[in-house]
Amino acid sequence: MRFLTLRSLLCLSLCCIGCSRSYRNDLDYNFDVVQTRQIDEIPSHEIVQFDSVFWEPDDTASLRKLITKDGIAAQRDCLEIGTGTGLLSILCLNHDAKKVVATDINRAAVANARYNAAMIGVDANLDVRQVDPASPGAFAVVKDSELFDLILSNPPWEDGQVNQPGDHAYFDPDFALMDSLLDGLPSHLRVDGRCLVAYGHRPAIERLLKVAAERNYITQILDDRKLDELPADFLPGMLIEIRCPSSVSATQKQTATVP
Repeated sequence: MRFLTLRSLLCLSLCCIGCSRSYRNDLDYNFDVVQTRQIDEIPSHEIVQFDSVFWEPDDTASLRKLITKDGIAAQRDCLEIGTGTGLLSILCLNHDAKKVVATDINRAAVANARYNAAMIGVDANLDVRQVDPASPGAFAVVKDSELFDLILSNPPWEDGQVNQPGDHAYFDPDFALMDSLLDGLPSHLRVDGRCLVAYGHRPAIERLLKVAAERNYITQILDDRKLDELPADFLPGMLIEIRCPSSVSATQKQTATVP
């Protein structure tokens, strides 16, 4: 289903037997729909993808498993940086997260996440925030006093220039977003909190491990694959856990190194 208007999609859904969703004044319907897709984790609803919003489910397969099978979001305050369609945030709320803050720099992604959460019925505890392109940063729209038990991100994987809103999903110029995420962790990650990021670009992972080690962070690759045996770009993405030194006991300090 390519470039169907969202208003048309809503009209079609309202014609379905048993459909109870209706037009809402607090949602933005001024976007085209690239596709709708049903995923195993939410079999009762389709995830809608707006035009210019990136979504590749294989990027976050390991993260989705941790949320749905291992319950890492249950009873926790969560932050998702770069929410896109809102899928990870929705899964967190579907699996007992206390509340979720989701951010994105793409206006279409902010509207997309709000729409999907509303259609699935988990928007009451979801706060989707728009990042100003003029003032980007991982925690640009997070208050100084806000703390989280779980911080998630499937960030842009490559260094490159952003020329249009959709490029934010692919390129992190000079890896400024990566650096701002690492710099902000001590201020926003609770003691014993976890930060999990997914990358499918080997040079970006190597850089992440290097700059995290420079900040004395504890990192661990949560993947059975060997990084040095992977091509530059690969799927599914590789999950890396980052913890601040104060959140890990001495017996747990096992820092992953670049192979």
